[in-house]
Amino acid sequence: MALDQIWKQQLTLVTYGNAYLSQELSFNRWVNHAIFNQHAFAFRDLLSQHLLAQHFQIWLEGLKKQGVFRLSLHPSSLLNEEKNPNANVELLPITHFIVSHAPQKKTAWIFGKELPEWYTADNDYEAPLPQKSKLRSEIFWQYELNTKYNKRIEQDLAPPNWDDIDTYTDNELFNTKYAQGFQEPINKDQPYLGLSAAEQLDDEIGQKLSLLPTDDQADYAHTTLHRLDGLSQFVNAKLQHPYDENEQALSPNEQMNLRHFSQKLDDLTAKSITKIANHYKTARLTPKVIASPFETSKPEQRQSLSSKPNLEHKHDHKVGKSSVFTLIIITILICLAAYYFGL
Repeated sequence: MALDQIWKQQLTLVTYGNAYLSQELSFNRWVNHAIFNQHAFAFRDLLSQHLLAQHFQIWLEGLKKQGVFRLSLHPSSLLNEEKNPNANVELLPITHFIVSHAPQKKTAWIFGKELPEWYTADNDYEAPLPQKSKLRSEIFWQYELNTKYNKRIEQDLAPPNWDDIDTYTDNELFNTKYAQGFQEPINKDQPYLGLSAAEQLDDEIGQKLSLLPTDDQADYAHTTLHRLDGLSQFVNAKLQHPYDENEQALSPNEQMNLRHFSQKLDDLTAKSITKIANHYKTARLTPKVIASPFETSKPEQRQSLSSKPNLEHKHDHKVGKSSVFTLIIITILICLAAYYFGL
């Protein structure tokens, strides 16, 4: 299943929400964030179905009053073994879910939809086109997590090794044959907005802010999101137009392999989104130290060379002592011979 683009709104709620909870980031700076355009979110309790908040600002203000100090993002697969306690709500297979952290409990916020009692068809009801809303309406359902999930949640909060992640991502995605011909995004060094090219050019779209608060430097996180987004567009274009550079149709086997690669790309993108949401402030690579090309020998060699005169000096010293001792012996022998022969 393709990665649902709702992750951009989830990521923004976590990153800006944490800035609000910890730094009291004013809503005036981001409540009109363009990533929320054409989206309407409500927040309800999964057990009672009561409406808790009709907008994310009300939601975050309510969480703060309850002592919530952090939000985090996690893969929905973590809850695969959990049973839905409310048969009137269908939980949706969205890739991620949000967790709010209070001192004594952790609460999941999961996408789902209410099921109408009088409509029993398997497919969703399709209203006439003129009656359809352009807004995407979604409900976050509150569900208090069992403490058995604490350990798995804390694993996502452990500091990641960004060097290993970068190496693995390049090997598995960008350095493969399926990425041949991919051009690095020209804007990869700029903040990641999560908007389409047309939306970025629209002057009436609202506040075009990064998905990550720019108060913290997170260049590698922005670059990663740009590259993964660009590669996804590149692969999707190939899937829609399955031809090689010579305009020869790809074989069915090659097309199947390309679809498998697309699935891997979605999977690694989802994992990267989790790491970035929870740790973007530390997202940087270790600078690579390159040895100076002007040095002609290694330090060990220089040390060996510098110690060579000392060895030679010790050798000369030994030779000098032997010569003096030999001279003394010869002198004594001459004196004895002179005495014996009466010289």
